[in-house]
Amino acid sequence: MTEHDRIHRALAAVMKATESSKAKWIVGGSASLMLRGLPLSAEPRDLDIYCDDVDVASIYESLKPFAIEEPKLSITDMYRSNLSRYLIHDVQVELVGGFHVFAGGNHYETMVRELLIPHAEQMQWAERVNPAFIAPLAHELWFNFLRDRMDRVELIIQAFAEAPARHEAALLAIEASNALTLEAKRSLHHLMSVREAGGL
Repeated sequence: MTEHDRIHRALAAVMKATESSKAKWIVGGSASLMLRGLPLSAEPRDLDIYCDDVDVASIYESLKPFAIEEPKLSITDMYRSNLSRYLIHDVQVELVGGFHVFAGGNHYETMVRELLIPHAEQMQWAERVNPAFIAPLAHELWFNFLRDRMDRVELIIQAFAEAPARHEAALLAIEASNALTLEAKRSLHHLMSVREAGGL
């Protein structure tokens, strides 16, 4: 079984376990890029799901049979989150609640209910009632830009350029709702314009 198949199995299990919950969550990180069909240099080995702080306890209760670490506040120089870990079908699943990124004077918050889900892609499994929400590309773009993962940024910009109108509303909403410096926005948009001109 490939890592791709394992991620799908783990995601299906998360969907099933949380189906009766009113909590909201979204798939992010490398797994979200894989589910979109982006050509990653290596298949993701874990599954990241994001939620707001208010939904951490409910999702933890739903996934408790798989839990290997209960929710705990994690604060570093760059990140703040309410983090818990699970092992589902041999895949490590991380539930990242209330995720904040601080970098270069920027403050980015993953507002799942308010911002990300309204702009998310939806993935439907025939046997599941509710769809899985996949983080907007605009989220992955800013998240990877702020942590200086330029390999991912270039990959995402390429995907953006294929249908820019499809992602524009999410990009505008994320930039309007977060404390992002003018310098950072100019730098990222310059990279995007270079790619659109065929230079990246």
